[in-house]
Amino acid sequence: MYLVLYCHNIGMTDFSFFETEDFDKDDGYIVRGKWPNEQAFRDYLNKEFSTLTDYQVLDLIAEGREAENYTQSELLERANATH
Repeated sequence: MYLVLYCHNIGMTDFSFFETEDFDKDDGYIVRGKWPNEQAFRDYLNKEFSTLTDYQVLDLIAEGREAENYTQSELLERANATH
């Protein structure tokens, strides 16, 4: 299972995560919301998921809004490159 992390704005307050097995956005589970900063978002993830070790985390926060447009195959390619 993969957990993809995004940041949608320059002010670093609009974040989302995408829980998926195959990077199909229609089948995956996406949560988007506002957090005061990146650390607050990461703290939320640690509380939301009992253990992140069950996931391969694909952290795209630093890539900003561009990462939102990655296709299913691009996300899979990035996940394979980091694993």
